[in-house]
Amino acid sequence: MINKILIIIFLIAIKTKISLAQEYSAYDLLKSCNNYTSWIENEFESPVDQQVLFNMGKCQGIVETTGKIMSTLCAERKRNVNINKQIAANLEGIRTVSLIKEYVFIASSVGNIQKYSAQNLLTKILSKKWPCR
Repeated sequence: MINKILIIIFLIAIKTKISLAQEYSAYDLLKSCNNYTSWIENEFESPVDQQVLFNMGKCQGIVETTGKIMSTLCAERKRNVNINKQIAANLEGIRTVSLIKEYVFIASSVGNIQKYSAQNLLTKILSKKWPCR
């Protein structure tokens, strides 16, 4: 019972924090993550300026944070807490680079990507690719 209350408080806090924060669009995340994957694939040889480096860090941070939250929610879901499977993902052992590559691959084919927030599209993609069972 206490775990359920803590999770509800946690979800409300995240929802409040996300709604108060400036919304980062899925398109902006795609641009930043696309630069990130290109830079990794070129073995860090392509030159980047400070702004591109900052945006790549933002991509990595958003993906890592979202992944950790979704992984935690999956663990709680396995303990019979009633958590929506669309916000949980089994990311045990999955590296951040793999998450970013998957996001870039799927988000590149999404039509009208501007209508999505980064968080919403990312959670949809991760929960479909690595569902929590």
